[in-house]
Formats: sequence, C-alpha cells, structure tokens
Amino acid sequence: MRADRLLDLVALLRRHERLSAAHLARRLGVSRRTVLRDLDALSLSGVPVYAVHGRGGGFALVPGYRPERAGLTPGEATALFLPGGEAAAQALGRGVEFRSARGKLEAVLSDDVARSLGDLTRWLLVAPEGWGAPQEPPAWVPELAAAAARRRTVDVIYRAVGQQARTRRLQPFGLVLAGPTWYLLARRHDTGEQRTYRIDRVVAVAETGEEFAPVEVSLGQAWAAARESLRSRGGVVVRVRVREETLPLVKYVLGLAGQVTEIVNAGAGLQEVTALARLGPTAGLLAGLGDRAEILDPPELRAAIVEISRANIAQYAD
Repeated sequence: MRADRLLDLVALLRRHERLSAAHLARRLGVSRRTVLRDLDALSLSGVPVYAVHGRGGGFALVPGYRPERAGLTPGEATALFLPGGEAAAQALGRGVEFRSARGKLEAVLSDDVARSLGDLTRWLLVAPEGWGAPQEPPAWVPELAAAAARRRTVDVIYRAVGQQARTRRLQPFGLVLAGPTWYLLARRHDTGEQRTYRIDRVVAVAETGEEFAPVEVSLGQAWAAARESLRSRGGVVVRVRVREETLPLVKYVLGLAGQVTEIVNAGAGLQEVTALARLGPTAGLLAGLGDRAEILDPPELRAAIVEISRANIAQYAD
C-alpha cells in the first residue's frame, strides 16, 4: 500500500542524514520515478523534505522533524511484543502490524536515536533459518496460534513419520519456534498427556468451539520437559558434516529422527549440522547416505552405522 510506503520513506530519511532517490528506490523495492512521486506527495502533505544538490546530495528531512502518529492498536501492540520478533510476527500473520508498530515508535524518537536504529540494521541481521535456504512457515501456524491464545480445542489431521494421516483432538497451549522448525505443544483431549507435534506435518486444523482449562506449567517448562523426554528415549546430540548440495537431504533425514538445532558453515563448500535425535533411527537413516555424510559425533552413532553396514554385507554378499 502506498500509505505504508510513504511511512517507510519518512522512517528511512529520519534514520539517515540524506539518501539518494536511487538508494531509496532500492530500499523500498520500487522505481526511482515512484520515489520522486512519493517525495512530492510528502512535500505537498506538509512533510518538510528537501533536496540536497551537488556531490553526495540526495533528499533529507528538516532536522528535528517528527511525524505525528496515532497510538498503537491492540493488534500492533501484540505483534510488537511477540517473542521471536519480526520472523515470528510474519509467520503468525502479524508482519504488517509489527512493522506499523515499530514505525510508530520510531516516529517519537529523536533524530540521533532514529539514526542509531538505522545503524543497527546495517550491521546486524537475524537469520532464523541458519545456513539453509529461507523457508516459508507452515501454513497452519496462525490457526494453531489463535487456538492456543483462546484456549480452544482443535481437531488436527496429523501425519506422523511413517504413518498414515489421522485426526487427533488436541488442546493446544503453545507454539515453539526452535531453529527453523515450528512445534505445537498440546495436551491430548482424551488422556491429558502432553505431546509435541511438528507443525509442518499438520495437514488440516478445525476448531471445535470447546474451551479447555489453562495448563499448570509455563510454556518454557513444557518445552524443557519435551526436550528431556526426547533425551530419555535415547536422544543424543548428533553432528554431521556434509557438502552443501546434500544439506537439504540431511536436514530432512535428521528431522525425521529428531530436531536440527544448528547449521554452521565449515568452509570449502561444507556444512556442519547439529541435531538432537534418537540414536537408533538416526543410524538407520544416515547409513543409507554412504559417503555423502560424515558423522562427527557421537562415537556410538558411528559404531551403530558400522554395525548396520556389516549386517548388510553379511546379508547380501555373495
């Protein structure tokens, strides 16, 4: 929307002493001609923007100018304080409200503070996806988040690893963004047992209209319990070195047996992947990759893969 772009344009000019039309066009993702039209519109509406001619020139705002902005709407306030910042807000369908709220807060800052915020974006970037390709959040994140916020029971069609999709009636009480992966923490409606579900395995969600009682533990405590449960079932910290072209496959394989927690560029076209996963399933899955994946840790995983390889040789050797 043009109104949002005009607000972004003012925010950019407040963060910098002056900017060229070409630079503004790149930052806003529009043409230079569009930027010039927008600058004219700002000037006609009373915003004190002016041109600086000569070498190093561009456009600037009169020092000390602060645009009048309304207070935060309830939706903007909620989006602004979402744990996880803009990435979480975007996944929850609150990205526009997050950026609007941030713009309103920037509008009341002094020029010096506004420019320091511009400096932050110049040298700091948070990339939740790590070294992997940016991924779209699972489609059902907003619906599950709304159900958790309102404490509404939902019917979820879920496809667990190696199983047919089936419907589960759940009481969703929280979402967790762990690395690049979204998880749903929920109680089973029939037993009250706490379970963890990968949201990218959710096929469909339908609200039942039934409200459930609040859980007695914090979301942080529930997530810690879920991680401990994985460890107690044989979960170990796995480190694998792979070539970049094999990274998507290894991420998928480790995701079947656990959770990828870190991806680090090891140089020379190599990536090191860390995951928390169950030993037995991980060994069986990685054994099929052969020399496309090098197991760095733990030693017992390497030993398990050796045993699998020996068993295969004994089974199929002439």
